[in-house]
Amino acid sequence: MEKIARRSFCGTALLALPLFCIRARAADDLSEQSDFILDNLADEFTRIAADGAQNGFKSEHFRRCAGLIRTFDVRLEEKGTNRDLNSRLEEDDFHKLNPSLTARRTMEYWDKHGIHLGESDLKAQLTMSPADYRQMKKRIKKLGGVRRLHAGIAEALERKATEYEGAAIRGAAAVVQNGRIVFPSSRKTNRPEFTPVQFEGILVPDVFWLPNMDCLCRAMTVEGALLSLACLVGCVPCCVPAAFMLAFEKFLEGIGLCSPSHC
Repeated sequence: MEKIARRSFCGTALLALPLFCIRARAADDLSEQSDFILDNLADEFTRIAADGAQNGFKSEHFRRCAGLIRTFDVRLEEKGTNRDLNSRLEEDDFHKLNPSLTARRTMEYWDKHGIHLGESDLKAQLTMSPADYRQMKKRIKKLGGVRRLHAGIAEALERKATEYEGAAIRGAAAVVQNGRIVFPSSRKTNRPEFTPVQFEGILVPDVFWLPNMDCLCRAMTVEGALLSLACLVGCVPCCVPAAFMLAFEKFLEGIGLCSPSHC
């Protein structure tokens, strides 16, 4: 009974487990590899996206997302995934990345769970030059690792919440079309109008993307690529975080927080 209930729950969670875990040793039922805490975060993200798409994204949504990122970070710390990612910042692994495969499987996963991310847009998101990829890894390392990056994401969302007190963003981060939640293409997202003054006093030291918030999203994409690569070579605990980070990056683009192509 417990096993059946678990499968039923995982089937409703948008981020139960990404389909790009393709190692032969992985179970046929991928929900068996899911993480209860991350599944709950995924379910909450689903509710946030659905409510924001229908009623507009407000301060409460951004604060809830900030809380998700903080809990996400704590869970990755508990599982040792943050440590694993930090060690991978040292590796010269650009040649192992596969944007086409990751984009296709990510699109299939999101389509199955009721959200649309275009394959070509995902591939463009994950495609970068070797120099850009290596430079961003060095910047994340200089910053202090992925925990500092996660803290910066949460702080940026809190700032966005303050900016939008009493207001709402509509038809940007996500919309409902034909019964699915649709994240618009980054190519259709307007250039954000954040200024350096809006981010003075941020608590994370040496935040390299200030005042250029676009680099925050670029760093998130690099982290998502690292997690996806680890997942593809058998790191099951890296699979859910990879899907989470890549989707969260698209969400931040949608709310106008950043545009990684301008980093």
